[in-house]
Amino acid sequence: MQHVSSNSATATVYRTLKTFANAMQNAATPRDGMLSARVIGEFSAGKTRLLRELLGELIPPPLFPLSSLECQTRLPLEITFAPTAELNLIQRANDYDSAKSIKKLTQFPMREELDKKYNPLHYRLQLTVPDSHLFLPNGDGYEEGNEPKRLLLIDMPGWNSGDDASAEGSANELMTGDHNLALVFVVNANRIDGAANTKRLRDFLDAFQNADFVGQETLLMVITHCPQPDQQRLKERLRERVLNMWRDELDGDEEKLKLHLLAVDFAELSANELAQFRTTFWSYLLEPLEETCGKPVTVAHPWQMQFNRWPTDWDVRSRLIQTHNLLNHANDLLARACINDEFLPGMNMHRLMGLNAMDIQKKLRDRWFRQLKCQHQQELMSSLSAPASLKLPSGHPLTDWWRDYWLKQLEQALTLAREFFQKADAVFNQVRPNTPDLQEHFSASLNGKHLLAMQGLDSSFICLVNTAQSIAAESQLYKITATLLNLSLLEARCADHYRRADGR
Repeated sequence: MQHVSSNSATATVYRTLKTFANAMQNAATPRDGMLSARVIGEFSAGKTRLLRELLGELIPPPLFPLSSLECQTRLPLEITFAPTAELNLIQRANDYDSAKSIKKLTQFPMREELDKKYNPLHYRLQLTVPDSHLFLPNGDGYEEGNEPKRLLLIDMPGWNSGDDASAEGSANELMTGDHNLALVFVVNANRIDGAANTKRLRDFLDAFQNADFVGQETLLMVITHCPQPDQQRLKERLRERVLNMWRDELDGDEEKLKLHLLAVDFAELSANELAQFRTTFWSYLLEPLEETCGKPVTVAHPWQMQFNRWPTDWDVRSRLIQTHNLLNHANDLLARACINDEFLPGMNMHRLMGLNAMDIQKKLRDRWFRQLKCQHQQELMSSLSAPASLKLPSGHPLTDWWRDYWLKQLEQALTLAREFFQKADAVFNQVRPNTPDLQEHFSASLNGKHLLAMQGLDSSFICLVNTAQSIAAESQLYKITATLLNLSLLEARCADHYRRADGR
């Protein structure tokens, strides 16, 4: 990797983007909702593998159970949204209780570390991951209002492990939260007909009738370790068994049970097939929310939701246009300052004959300001300064980037223009009745400054500002901001490259 100097434009953009990301992340975590979905199944049914495949690269390996073949802890594992992955031991007896953080963990604990001290009825492990499926942008369907909430996906200890009495408890204790989205029942294809799974399935279906669901009672069954040739047959067999229990043994109304079945062998899946499995799983799980609110659940990045709630004066679009107009104005002034390689075309010492130095300087300035289409030097210099309205309001997440990159680049371009016009004003003061050649005097003193000012308005940053005008028309602020920040990083890299090439 190429070394990036701490003084480079690239380093500035990297630093300010990190500040922006931290500000967005700190505000991106909504409070817990009251909605949960428990993942249940026999010990070694494949619950751990299912969750690992669903969340994949979002989970750092040390923060997740090593294997479903190893009883690592009896504590429920609560998975929910946060911008960064983190594992904590929390105190929470019920889903509606506030979570009290006990300690942060750097790796998934073994049984002897926690189980003797922490009761699984009152403590949980909480794994936060930046997965937008666990972020409910329009609320949880229970509480009033549509403020974003977090969904709790809770992996319960598996039964039939041989040494965990709590996992053998009643179906009501294991399955139901106070507000359920769905129940995810995981079963190994090789044990689909096992007596323990059949009995537990009936118990859980019975508990369904007393549980509170956000929508229709939803059961999502996942058959793991199931080769593709057996999948359809086993799904049909399991569907028939569930409906028979629900209808014939429990006197349930078949229309009140929403049943989804998935069969999978993760070892066989290609990357595309795994992506499709994930899409299908989340679609099934979130379906009750869609039915409740009457529209599809939007799986949106939490930052996007934040942008939608930004105050009106945080919108940068008008400031992008202001920047563009300001630079165009500077460019127009520089173009009017030198016409056909002359700074005051048509003006020469013959036309100033008989005037003293003070009158000469006044006449030159009068002609100059008419040429520039402004009234006086103060107005000229003020028009080449960034107005206060270009600054961002206090607390804006983009403050550092805007100040240290955007406004700094703008100021560099405007400074070169102001220096030229300050020099021009000084050059007028140097004209005397005995000045030999007016145009030569101007050229010798102003050509260099004028060239530098023009070059300052022909940089990669100016190209970025011009491009920003087209993206400012985009209606989605988060898209504009994301594009703008990406372009700024590219521009900074480009500027640094040419500075190194020029030896600066």
